[in-house]
Amino acid sequence: MMTMRTGECRVSHQSTREWAHVYARLGWRVLPVVPLEKKPLFTGWQRDATTDPRVIDQHWRSDPGPNIGLICGEAFVAYDIEAEHLAALRTWMRERDLRLPETPIASTGRGGIHILVRARGSTSGRSLRLDGVHVGELKASGGFIVACPSRTAGTYGWHRSPEKCDLADAPDWLSGLAVESRLPGEPSPTGTISPSRAVALVAGLYRVVATAPEGDRNALLYWASCRAAEHGVDRDAATEILLAAARQAGLPEREARSTIASGLWR
Repeated sequence: MMTMRTGECRVSHQSTREWAHVYARLGWRVLPVVPLEKKPLFTGWQRDATTDPRVIDQHWRSDPGPNIGLICGEAFVAYDIEAEHLAALRTWMRERDLRLPETPIASTGRGGIHILVRARGSTSGRSLRLDGVHVGELKASGGFIVACPSRTAGTYGWHRSPEKCDLADAPDWLSGLAVESRLPGEPSPTGTISPSRAVALVAGLYRVVATAPEGDRNALLYWASCRAAEHGVDRDAATEILLAAARQAGLPEREARSTIASGLWR
């Protein structure tokens, strides 16, 4: 069952800067994110995210200051379940007598949840599917999540704080939600592909993103960016093509650029 308490986020800490220091003490690298958004404040964030207290004090000199991003794929990976699919997940779990792992779990700004579990080797971001329906994303190597006490549509908070709950391993049922989706006929990611196959791949990725339904647009854009990176597509070319597809789908350009960068540089 999924029974969780809210409100732990601000029990012992108040400011965004204090929480950034908490995450750093856990060994989780942090990065400043645009206030009220999910876009990093600077490029090169994968490299420059930090646990250095002095750098954190520079980034968060005022309160609330920037939102906080946490690098995924090093200490933890995050199962990001969208709000509109939580009821279906609860029902699915109840029917199978499943429980969430005893691990840090957060509420997101849009009412979904982040389930943080111990990272095991290098894991790429993937789509999460429940009975074939897209319900969220696995945020892993090269990605990041926004964390408490950040605010977007709403405020992020901890149901189970990482100060009070160690990272657990993902149970089999949870890891089973992560699928490595591919386009029909797409080759497995074994290195570079021929120019003709690369053109076909990118054309297919463009179509997937450009025609994505509203609830799946950002997730499919990230998925497409990861596929382009896995097959060695030139990053500048991939960015231009996927950005055009994102515009066609109706995604805001700044959000689309951040998502594409997360996938291409994961």
